[in-house]
Amino acid sequence: MSKFFCLTKNPIKKIRRKACRIKISIKLVNIVIIGLVIFSSAAYLIQVNSLATKGYQIRELEIKISQLEKEGSALELEALNLQSIDNIKSKVSHLNMVDIDKVEYLVSTPVAFAR
Repeated sequence: MSKFFCLTKNPIKKIRRKACRIKISIKLVNIVIIGLVIFSSAAYLIQVNSLATKGYQIRELEIKISQLEKEGSALELEALNLQSIDNIKSKVSHLNMVDIDKVEYLVSTPVAFAR
């Protein structure tokens, strides 16, 4: 009963106090929400910008990788061409070398050392 008695005793003062508290807290909540929206927008823009620049860097590196792969395959083809038998035979004649007809191998004989 005391609860209802208090409300009927000073109803206007309590309503005004509650209204003032609600207005202050609503203003504070609005300011916080606006601040969060601004902060979130700025963070989003920074993140999108960062991702866009990283995308360009990744694309440039992919192009560089493809160029290096082409260059590597060209060098590999050149190495195989230089190691071919026809190329070696033509270089042998230009260097005045002669072909070997018979190959002789040395056979080592085991030697026992006595003490």
